[in-house]
Amino acid sequence: MSLAFLQSPVLAAGLVKQSIDTTDAMRTLANYDRGFYTPQVLHIKPSGSKPIEKPYSKLLHLRAEISEFSSRAWLGIDTTGGKKDTTWGKSQDLTEDALNVLQQTFDNIRANKGFVIVRVCYDPWYNGRSNVTPEHKWVLRHVEQLAPVLSKNTDVIVALEMGMHGAYGEMHSDTSITYDRVAEATNLMLRNTPPELKILTRTGNYSAKVLGFDNWGVDFHIDGEKFAEIAEAKGDTMYRVGMFNDGYLGTQYDYGTWGADCKTSICREEGVAWLEKYGINTPYGGEALTTANGYQVINTPEFLAYEGFRTHTSYLNIQWNNNLINSWKKTLFKQKDFDYDPALYDSLTGFKYINDHLGYRFVLRESWLSDTVGSDRVLRAKFRVQNVGFGNLTWKAPVRLAVLEDLEGSDLEMCPSTAYYDLPEIDSRDIHSRTISVAGGDTVMTFDGNNEMEIEVKLNKLSRGRYQVYLKVGEIEFASATIGAKGTCGREQSAAYLGKFYYDENAVSIAPRASRSFVQKSQTPYVLRKRNNVIIRNGECSYKSNGSRHSSF
Repeated sequence: MSLAFLQSPVLAAGLVKQSIDTTDAMRTLANYDRGFYTPQVLHIKPSGSKPIEKPYSKLLHLRAEISEFSSRAWLGIDTTGGKKDTTWGKSQDLTEDALNVLQQTFDNIRANKGFVIVRVCYDPWYNGRSNVTPEHKWVLRHVEQLAPVLSKNTDVIVALEMGMHGAYGEMHSDTSITYDRVAEATNLMLRNTPPELKILTRTGNYSAKVLGFDNWGVDFHIDGEKFAEIAEAKGDTMYRVGMFNDGYLGTQYDYGTWGADCKTSICREEGVAWLEKYGINTPYGGEALTTANGYQVINTPEFLAYEGFRTHTSYLNIQWNNNLINSWKKTLFKQKDFDYDPALYDSLTGFKYINDHLGYRFVLRESWLSDTVGSDRVLRAKFRVQNVGFGNLTWKAPVRLAVLEDLEGSDLEMCPSTAYYDLPEIDSRDIHSRTISVAGGDTVMTFDGNNEMEIEVKLNKLSRGRYQVYLKVGEIEFASATIGAKGTCGREQSAAYLGKFYYDENAVSIAPRASRSFVQKSQTPYVLRKRNNVIIRNGECSYKSNGSRHSSF
């Protein structure tokens, strides 16, 4: 009887809460598809131009200009009293050499393990010259020629800022620009590129025209019947078209980006509500500016800690406006936002808060794993990932588990092999950041960025022993205090450490069972969200939906 009992399979325990550090380490992460970018100009000639060999940064704002392909763009001007000719570009097809230079630049960015925000225009060397856009037929022709190159490089392109028109490619300072022409060129680019390429126009009005709106002040309201009608007709394209903002936070109208007359234009609240819902996986950013005289000051880290979550702000120019950037570096962040608590960190600047929160920021907050995996080799897990960043992933990064032997305390010289297991049931774009709304005049969070996931994975054949488990989302770095230490044997790079399990082929795995309510929180992976419906304060004030302050109650 005793021998028979010893030979019987052992029942393995269910899920066990892992003892891991779940705090945000407050590191500035090396996730370069978001954050502060550095601009770099590429002057493309019909022949003989050179690609960018050394990108200025890991997140590059590529300002590719094709002025030599526009007869309206002057490349040099006579300033010597007639001794020097004014030179102009020539409206013509983009040459194979020109397209190859653009492709080689993308290849070099890829080799640098970087990402790029692309803008193409006809402004020579991006000097702000007006009336440089060629005849509309040539704009359309160039869009057709650029589309195949852009389509080949969506793995490194964060977004296409649809320039093509006006000074700096910002759709202004050119008498040939019309909403119809911008919409026709943008829709042509949409049709000729894959859905992975997100396309941004300069203002909400331009994006509305691209999507098919004409009477913006009346129809561009996300809860209206006309909006619902167009959204249904456009389908996924509604989530692909966004905007970039090079007047960001300079005034309550962002220097004309948003309208002042809401009957004839898209005002800030209508535009922000649109970005909040339909830009959920679309990049948004640009250049933040100093405040113009006489206008409301909203270019503060505290205001971004409100509106940035609604617009999913993911990138900004590190160089402009340099005065504003420097002020953020010198100013302390004034309000608590989860682990970013000025009461605990004397040197927490507004710049660090913004830099760390642009785009997504994943923190592992809780993990439950099978205590023992038995003969069926099924590993079960439940975990909670909080996205504390302003935005979400704008591309679908593969989600995997990494499982490797636990070498803690071992003096083995050779590192163990790591087994990877795909988790197709988890879409990384759905690890959503918080949702902010207004209730009774108070700015509140209706969703705090906590995302709970439950998985089952059939493991490969294992040897008896203890194993470490890591969660990988592409090569994205987690902000969690406990992550894989880079280059250390037995640790997984750029991943969140979920914990450990023991494998015993003689054990029989059991699925987790529902516990009685009074022991549920301690014995099963039940997550009680924190700070749900919490008022987001700015000192003694809260922000209303339009960004204006009101007194705290």
